[in-house]
Amino acid sequence: MKNILLIVLLFSFLSTHSYAMDNSEMILQEIKQLRIDMNKRFEEVDKRFEQVDKRLEQVDKRFEQVDKRFEQIDKRFDFMQNILYILMGLVFGSPFIAIYLRDKKEFEEKKNFENLKGILFVLREMAQDNEKIAKSLKAASLL
Repeated sequence: MKNILLIVLLFSFLSTHSYAMDNSEMILQEIKQLRIDMNKRFEEVDKRFEQVDKRLEQVDKRFEQVDKRFEQIDKRFDFMQNILYILMGLVFGSPFIAIYLRDKKEFEEKKNFENLKGILFVLREMAQDNEKIAKSLKAASLL
């Protein structure tokens, strides 16, 4: 009976030990399987990140193209703006130029009138001594 009890104890010990070993092996296999699954998922995530990076590069290229277009448009606007500044300067400056030219013309006419007045005075003085000059001035209605 002792032998049977000993055999039963030995058998139960071995069965629990093998069960524990089978259980730990199953856990290790599950861990390995989980690692494989996680690695696959990480690879999928890496692929997605690569796709996102490619899309971002494409978006960057598009933005660079748009930036170039904006620079071209900006240059055109600068040219138009310069033309508008010139035209506005002419529009606002024209009256002042006209006034200046009118005043200059009036000054020259006044100067010429004064010179003619002086010449006429001299001719009248000369007409008092010279009968020929006096006749010419009377014919022109200047005496």
